[in-house]
Amino acid sequence: MATFDSIFPTLLTKCAALHDLLLVVAYMLFVVGIITSVTHGFSPKSLASFGVRLVVLTALLSFLPQWGNELQNLMQNSILSGLNVDPSNVQDQYNQLLVIKRDTGTGKSWWDILSDATGSAVEVLISALLWIIGEIASFLLYWAYVFQKVVLHLGYGLSPLLIGFMAIRGLRGIGTNYLLHLVGVLLWPLGWAVAAMVTQAILDFMTDPSFKFIDPTAVFYGLQNTLGVALLGFWIIFSTIAAPMIIQRVIAHGMLIGNELIHGAFGSLGQTAATTAGASAVAAPIGSSLATASSAGMAAILSSTSTAAGLGSAGAILIAGSGLPPRSARGRPGDDITSDRAVRDLIAKSRNQFPGSYAGY
Repeated sequence: MATFDSIFPTLLTKCAALHDLLLVVAYMLFVVGIITSVTHGFSPKSLASFGVRLVVLTALLSFLPQWGNELQNLMQNSILSGLNVDPSNVQDQYNQLLVIKRDTGTGKSWWDILSDATGSAVEVLISALLWIIGEIASFLLYWAYVFQKVVLHLGYGLSPLLIGFMAIRGLRGIGTNYLLHLVGVLLWPLGWAVAAMVTQAILDFMTDPSFKFIDPTAVFYGLQNTLGVALLGFWIIFSTIAAPMIIQRVIAHGMLIGNELIHGAFGSLGQTAATTAGASAVAAPIGSSLATASSAGMAAILSSTSTAAGLGSAGAILIAGSGLPPRSARGRPGDDITSDRAVRDLIAKSRNQFPGSYAGY
């Protein structure tokens, strides 16, 4: 794929120019900080503390972009690969677990041989699906890293102003929060690494051979893997988008990352399921199973990605455009299952305003 510099050839230059321009403002704020500290009275101890603070802030002004780039490269190249939990390699992880958990004993009965044959067919199919999921994860991670660089360099460009705030007692908290959010962006790979541990747990569940020993037809083993691959596909899409924002909240506010990930995943899963069911109901009167499946799949993708990003349920647009009254999961009219009543009202108003544009449909 294209490199960051080829996608945004002038962004780094503009951000560096903004950083240099704001250096003067930062030094002026340092002077203001010194004046306010003196007017409020100071002791030799407080003067020494303020001097150390100015030295640290000056170092941040000069080296923050360089330090941030080094830390970003370190996190990007070492965290996921070091833990061996890169979601783009999910197929290889699945195959490795199969080898580890496969029974290699010689004294096998015909029951075991039959179970292995049918189970192997399931494993080949699941491995192919996981290859597709791995390609999707690789695509999402590539653009997530690009977006991370954009956010970081914009943050570096504006950082002198916020670092200058840290020299003034009343504005110190604003600058500190800004730096904490920058650190949170730098730690996005750590959020993906934590989410990938859940991916590893799902793979462990999928490769558990317990059902092979009691069911030679591998029906239960196939259901186990089907459920696992469905959860895995949803989790990888959700966590790739949501984990960066969650790790930022963890750094800035001290939240528990496991609680945030699980709570967000269940909420997004509920929204996705409701929107998918609604989109299927919208497409069903067309009479085409392909249209129904396409509508449901598109609604699921839109809903899972948008809810993971905290933007509401984008898949509700498919339902809103149908003209059907909103209904809840319990069937009560007037309740919107997607919580996006504004989208439906907007489309309804456009229909009333331009009734002729729908005459040919």
